[in-house]
Formats: sequence, C-alpha cells, structure tokens
Amino acid sequence: MAEMNEQPDRRKSTDFFGSVFIWMNIAACAGLIAAILIFHRAKPEFETFFDRFYHLHLRRYWDLHYVRFLVDILGAGTVINAAGLLLSRYRGRRRTDRRKLVLFLTILYGLLFVVSRTLL
Repeated sequence: MAEMNEQPDRRKSTDFFGSVFIWMNIAACAGLIAAILIFHRAKPEFETFFDRFYHLHLRRYWDLHYVRFLVDILGAGTVINAAGLLLSRYRGRRRTDRRKLVLFLTILYGLLFVVSRTLL
C-alpha cells in the first residue's frame, strides 16, 4: 500500500525551465563581460606622459561604431533578462524559491547604460 503513494520528489531535480534559468544567468554574466570589453574598446584613449613625449596621436572621441554595437547588445540583453525575470516571477510559487538577482542587476546596468548613451 505504501508503494502506491510514493511519488518521486520533483524538487530534487532540475526541470526544463530550471535549466533555462541557469543558462540565462550564464548568458547574462557573459553578456555583461562582453559589454565591458566593448566599452573598453569604444572609449577614448587615455593620454600618458610617453604619448605626449613621442607626439603620438590618440583617439580623443568615442568610437561610435562600438557604441552602437554596445547599445544594441545591452538593449537585447535587457529585453532577454526582463523576460527571464517575468518567467521566474510567475514560476516561483514558494517563499524559499531563489530570486534571480543576476538577471535584475544586468537589467539595471543595461538600462542605465542605454539611457546614459542616448541622453548624452
């Protein structure tokens, strides 16, 4: 009789949506790292003493090609992360469910950068 009532404990395994959320967190971190690298490439070059001494010509303006690419990447990442947050909001039913802090932070960083680049 006890054998019929035993059901597998589903909380111990990761389901499809759990795997999707894990990969979204990994993608969010990778996208943020890629955005930081593109930002480094787009910013004006820093002038040092040796650059002035040897009269080297440095780029003193933002590279707009990289800035556009960066805004596009951060905008797409923000939309994907917002979708992940919405999915996790409707999927999590218990108080003990983990919150998706990384997704929230990447949305915040993405929005701040996109707004700052479009206003300036």
